[in-house]
Amino acid sequence: MTNTNKKPTLSFIIPLKDEAFTIEELHQRIATEANNIASNWEIIFIDDGSDDNSWEIIQKVAKADPKHVRALRFRTNRTKAPALATGYAEATGEYVFTLDADLQDDPKEIPRFLKKINEDNGWDIVSGFKAKRHDPWHKVLPSRIFNAMLSKVNGVKLHDHNCGFKCYRREVVKDLPMYGEMHRMVPSLASIEGYRTTEIVVEHHARQHGVSKYGIKRFLRGFLDMWSVFFIKNYRERPLHLMGSWAILCIILAVTLWTISLIPGLPAGLHSAILATAPIALFTAPILIVVGFLSELITNRHYAEKTDVPIIERIDITDQEAQEKVISINTPKEEKTITTKPKALIADDDPTARAISTRILERNGWQVETASTGENALAKIKPDIDAILLDIYLPGLSGIEILPKIKLLSPSTQVIIFSASDKPKDGADAIKAGAYDFLSKPINEDDLISCLNRAAEMSQSLRPANQTA
Repeated sequence: MTNTNKKPTLSFIIPLKDEAFTIEELHQRIATEANNIASNWEIIFIDDGSDDNSWEIIQKVAKADPKHVRALRFRTNRTKAPALATGYAEATGEYVFTLDADLQDDPKEIPRFLKKINEDNGWDIVSGFKAKRHDPWHKVLPSRIFNAMLSKVNGVKLHDHNCGFKCYRREVVKDLPMYGEMHRMVPSLASIEGYRTTEIVVEHHARQHGVSKYGIKRFLRGFLDMWSVFFIKNYRERPLHLMGSWAILCIILAVTLWTISLIPGLPAGLHSAILATAPIALFTAPILIVVGFLSELITNRHYAEKTDVPIIERIDITDQEAQEKVISINTPKEEKTITTKPKALIADDDPTARAISTRILERNGWQVETASTGENALAKIKPDIDAILLDIYLPGLSGIEILPKIKLLSPSTQVIIFSASDKPKDGADAIKAGAYDFLSKPINEDDLISCLNRAAEMSQSLRPANQTA
């Protein structure tokens, strides 16, 4: 459970289209709540191709509150899912809120969301439930029906899956695929990865400005998306099981129809219909099996390339043991034991990647400094740094460009280049430039720590005695 005495950092993602009349008031309401409960907070407005002057109002708000307001604008309307995906990528807070810009969601509920998500149950998502809705019946009734169906089909029991007012732990939004119109399916998609969702009743206000974006098309698209998520949840790793099951049913149907056709006295029209339908069912079976095999090949390739699994906790060694972890260095003269923490510098322009890497290293007994650019990394080079994790594609000077400079400043420090690119040339260039090793993202924790420990041994064996702690 999160320490409730420590104020969290918060991100608020606000996708909007043509909501010029509500933006300033929404900002004020969020600021009132956030200033009381957060150590730091941000609002990320996503203007989804507005036709009114929403962007001008957002610019005005951002200029008045540059510390807390960020904004992005799409050239054309891309719909809510791409807007949310953009916001998810931009968010930096420990907790991420999404809410609509029409003032129907009330920011005064924010503390209640945080209280719920930090209960001992270990919730990952808290969704709002508008028990009393101020919407027309033709919007409420289909929504109730759809939510009941979705809860039944995908196994996530919520009264209102589509409520835009939600609170997430940051790792959830960084892990969720968001495309098409899957924003309605967030709890169902999250459940596939093992994230747990609950809900709280929130106050819902009648719309004062603008017009509702709801229509019958949205209901129909939601119905199709529901079955898409059902397929992903149940068959994404075994598509042949689904296709094969349908193929077997087609074969059974064909045999049954041919058997029925042998019954004497069938009307001529029915007999002809049966004889016409049975071959179609039989010929459909191998097509389904071929589709299943092709899907399995795609699935196999995906999982062959994607080796990471969603580990959320690990028990290795205690924190006290991590503090006392030693690196033994064997030299020809003597066996030397270093009892101080090894030191690392992480140079990566991705704040989330820096935070994750820092947490992993500190958990394994390392002292860590970070840098977001090549120039910043060079300024932090010291002779006692054992290893540097260096992103190959940094803004400004690249990792390959600053590597020789690092070796001049601290010859004994070992540099490990890492990158999301899997190009063999990147690894070859890194080793040629003097890197100790090259790792591809995402990096397995065990592989990372093993590589770093070997690098530290090398660094400390090369370091002059008067520089060794």
